Amino acid sequence: MQDIKANAPRILLNWPTPPDYIPPPQLSDRQVSLCPKRRAKGFGLNFVNLSKELVECPEGDYDLYDFVQQSEQITNKEFDLVIVWTSSFDQSNPLNTRKFKCPTLLLAGDTHHWKFPINHLLAYWAAEGFDYVATAYNFQHLHWFAAAGAENLAWLPLISMRTVTHDWVEDRENQVVFIGQQGSRHPRRCRLVQAIKNADLPILIKTANRQEAAKWFAHSLISFNCSQNGDLNLRNLEVISAGGFLLTDQLSFASGLDELLAPGTYCDTYNSEAQLLEKIRYYLDHPQEAIQIARRAYHTFDQHWHPRHRIQNLLDWVFGGELPEPFRYSPRSDVRYFVSTASSAWIDTRLGIYEPIQELHRVQERLRVFVGRGCPGVIAADLLDLPRLELYVEEGFGDPCALLQQKGVPERIHEVRGEPSSWPSFDAVVCTVGDLQRLGRPVRANFAFVLAEDHQLLLANASKLMEAVLPGFDFGKLRFSVKLYPDTVFYERTYLNFPVFLSSQVQTVIDIGAGVGLGSVCFRGFCPEAAIHCFEVDPLALHLLQQNALGLGNCFVHSVGLAGQNSCRTCRLWPEDPQAKWGVEQLLPFREARAALKELGLEFIDVLRVATGGDEVEVLANLQPQLRDIKVIYVEFTSEQDRKRIDQMLDPSHLLWQEEVSQGNYGCLCYLNRCIFYESSGNL
Repeated sequence: MQDIKANAPRILLNWPTPPDYIPPPQLSDRQVSLCPKRRAKGFGLNFVNLSKELVECPEGDYDLYDFVQQSEQITNKEFDLVIVWTSSFDQSNPLNTRKFKCPTLLLAGDTHHWKFPINHLLAYWAAEGFDYVATAYNFQHLHWFAAAGAENLAWLPLISMRTVTHDWVEDRENQVVFIGQQGSRHPRRCRLVQAIKNADLPILIKTANRQEAAKWFAHSLISFNCSQNGDLNLRNLEVISAGGFLLTDQLSFASGLDELLAPGTYCDTYNSEAQLLEKIRYYLDHPQEAIQIARRAYHTFDQHWHPRHRIQNLLDWVFGGELPEPFRYSPRSDVRYFVSTASSAWIDTRLGIYEPIQELHRVQERLRVFVGRGCPGVIAADLLDLPRLELYVEEGFGDPCALLQQKGVPERIHEVRGEPSSWPSFDAVVCTVGDLQRLGRPVRANFAFVLAEDHQLLLANASKLMEAVLPGFDFGKLRFSVKLYPDTVFYERTYLNFPVFLSSQVQTVIDIGAGVGLGSVCFRGFCPEAAIHCFEVDPLALHLLQQNALGLGNCFVHSVGLAGQNSCRTCRLWPEDPQAKWGVEQLLPFREARAALKELGLEFIDVLRVATGGDEVEVLANLQPQLRDIKVIYVEFTSEQDRKRIDQMLDPSHLLWQEEVSQGNYGCLCYLNRCIFYESSGNL
């Protein structure tokens, strides 16, 4: 092997990220960077200038070795190191990397979101047999690779950052600046930005390229950042390198944030909406404290955090075996190392629990999870790297690896006592069959993970969260990307045949039983100015609805079902035996429809949709006094009897505009107000 100190190594880098968003890091002067064809020209983001040195490669899975051998652009086919950056989100998995007869390194991309993100990379790592594995954003996930058998593991924080600096600015605008993405992939970020606006705090919200962003960071007193899902994202050092004062979300003890940026010294953090607003107000009133922290970090960046240091760490590690703490992953760098690797036999079960709960954590502000006494302690260790997860345990919790000594952990572990009927309703429970039988009464939760005696999963209803797909819907010049489950039922012909001559008159849409929000997507496409209110009680549907609503704008989600009267219904998750007095059940709240809408000031409705899976007649009967004034009514039905009753109820005031029947007696009806139709018919 050549002396890399005397001669830069020849590196082959697979880089699937659009280069105008995040360009490939320059690891060597003798580097060949590959990018999939559709991404190599960029997505028109213009965040950074496009590199002219990229070699376009195939999309998806492809034979990397054969591609290089056949490429006319790559004249020298020999390499000293092959690096693949990929994730389940990137959908680019070069194959046959071992055939290059040189070290290979997997740079694990986003493992904090998307479909089975950790499982995907573990399978890819095992199939290709990479010599080294490193992560730039998710130190907390390296223990999964260790448990799977990987030995050479490293944390190279933000090695992918393209540095854009700015001259130091002393006099600043007394404001918060936020530069970054929002939308359905960043629900918490959207909530917090809205909270800052609602609090009447001065905030500047921008989409900017790297040079413009550096200017705003340097000239604003506070630079607000929020991770997508507990990841150490690029914005942290982008703010600091420009001289901005970084106010970012508190990550977990396992993220590496505390070791890298020492909150209180080089940045500050918040752990809730209330604390974020409190700290913004404090620094707006004490600007010199923010500037002092920013100055300290700005002058430290070049010496310690510049990406060139992590690039050198990578080269020293691969070619010289040298990697200092805390960048080398080892038992000293993660208190969970031994318990995780010792529990490698249960890795499928552990990931079957962790990945769906991680996905819930991405969307929800706080997550309450109960772990039964009979479960392996490693499950608690896995889950506690989600920073907003509150762990509920029974009395006598056995700490598997000094978790209670880690920063931010003790206050997130709560003991429950007494009978389950006195416990709160949880977002998720993880229990063995023995736990549930011993407790004797149902535990209430939205999602359940039930383990057999051998710790294999018997039930994991949250696994469906990981199956969501993201198709697009076009309405003229508008395009919406919508998350839905593969088995989502959608009466396309009925919903896409909206009476468009009424679109400009629609101000309020009520979607009862909104599901994942497909109906509301259509209403937004046809009625761009309307306020949409979605009511949904099913936890699986709510998870996607809350995200889809963010992409629609002016769309409000109410986590409650509407019915003919107030009630609290239970839905048994496990076991299926209705006679069992123990197990796990969902507790689903329902409000009387008319009273709930009146409380929200929603008595005047232009478009109503009712799709409650069998309660449609009950809901319509409750809203009977309001029906005659509603312009358009969509109703789904689940029996021929209900279809006839719906028609009888609406016929006096509405005419049938569209009907669609499928799956036997299932279908959808669209009714148009008779008076409005006749008044408008002259203009049709």
